[in-house]
Amino acid sequence: MQPLIPYFEPVKFQITDGFAIHGFGIMVALAFIVGGWFGMDKARRDGLEPELINRLIGWLVGAVFVGGHLGHVFFYEPERLKEDPLFILKFWEGLSSFGGFVGCLLVTIWFFSREGRRREAENRVRQARGLPLFPPIRYWDYGEACAYGWAFGWIFARTGCFLAHDHPGLVTDFWLGARGICEAFPGDPNIACHDLGLYEAIWAVPVSIFFWISDRKPRFNGYFQGFWCMLYGAARMFYDGLRTHDTRWLEGVLGEQGVTPGQVFSAAMMLLGVAVLIIRRGQPSAREQYVGTGLADPTAAQG
Repeated sequence: MQPLIPYFEPVKFQITDGFAIHGFGIMVALAFIVGGWFGMDKARRDGLEPELINRLIGWLVGAVFVGGHLGHVFFYEPERLKEDPLFILKFWEGLSSFGGFVGCLLVTIWFFSREGRRREAENRVRQARGLPLFPPIRYWDYGEACAYGWAFGWIFARTGCFLAHDHPGLVTDFWLGARGICEAFPGDPNIACHDLGLYEAIWAVPVSIFFWISDRKPRFNGYFQGFWCMLYGAARMFYDGLRTHDTRWLEGVLGEQGVTPGQVFSAAMMLLGVAVLIIRRGQPSAREQYVGTGLADPTAAQG
């Protein structure tokens, strides 16, 4: 079967002569909206506070662009810093998904650690007054809701990459190949290449379904975070092998072509996921700890 996806220009909507809204930006915005909705819905089912997820989203938007850009700068184009030191501040030029992951993880840990300390102080006051205590705020509880929502949001984020032709790969006759996007043959409608953004968007659909089915019953804290790291790391390890060119590490040591930074991070991500699944297995889920326990809900209780 021949490649079925015809070439189309990167999607954008021209508003004025000097301003356009790009399809990539629209899809990234949708990714945060959809991912946030699913994450908040899980938090609600788990007896947590959905509003905390809502408040976190604004921080994650910044973390994606700052972390993603810094990851791109230091691992993919460090030489540009010598030519243009201000490149490090141009957050709209070059994003690394792994840099975005690290940025979001650090911000999420910081955010819930801060909120947890505030909750502890609040509960000390309530205890002294003889009032019912509010549930504690812990990273592992809320991290599960974040990872769950992230899977759904990733469908839209990577669809944005597909609309922008951000990640063309090797020439192919595969039926999902996209014509005209090959870097060596730009715009040639007779030649198709793997579109890695499209592949990841499609991959995220069954992962999201797996998460949705899995969440029908309580899962140990770390279940969704561990599976996301393990599954995404494995997928990226494969997809990075379809890239046409990239920064290469350990050339001649790990094969003639070496490995890409993405493959190194993919391996680390898989190991992290396996470690989380093993270490956290047996930990009670937030749903088991809070739903039906009689703990006060700070979104409803006053005082």
